[in-house]
Amino acid sequence: MGDVEKTSASAREGEGSKAEKVAKAIAERFPNAQVEVKTNKWGRERVWVRIDRESYRELMKFIKELDGEAHYSIGIEQDWGEELGFLSHLVIHYEDSPAVSLLIDVHCPKDDPTIPDISDIFPIALQFEREGMEMVGVDFENAPDKRRLFLPDDFPEGIYPLRLDDKGVPEEMVHNAGHPYLIKKGGGSR
Repeated sequence: MGDVEKTSASAREGEGSKAEKVAKAIAERFPNAQVEVKTNKWGRERVWVRIDRESYRELMKFIKELDGEAHYSIGIEQDWGEELGFLSHLVIHYEDSPAVSLLIDVHCPKDDPTIPDISDIFPIALQFEREGMEMVGVDFENAPDKRRLFLPDDFPEGIYPLRLDDKGVPEEMVHNAGHPYLIKKGGGSR
């Protein structure tokens, strides 16, 4: 862990692309992180980082140190079975092409679904954190706004539409055509 997997010709020749330099800086600062530079089918390099939740905030602060103009693009909540995940995409060093594309992957166990809030570092992250809270049940610790973003206020607590386990949408909600999130006694509206 912490080693950077090099995949491009420039890495083998010792030059090092911008992505490889960013990956190396992250791997040196966070030796417990899994850091890889992957090249997609169009030849675009991306830095993939898997970080533990205890180091997540520090990594995001470090990214801002690497580039004060770092752009947070999107955050995506995930259900991985035993864990919940949150994948963030950022772009840095975009003043000259190509920019460095970063994917930051942080997980938490389902029995302790908490990840630190980073909206004070990247304010736009809050809307994606709010989505993660309501769709899979991740609690972003210290988030300044935990209101629902998409689900109506009367949607049942403890049910998360994108969960793949018993906390996901129950079958009786799916079959209730009259009111999709009202659970009726006896199971649905049939």
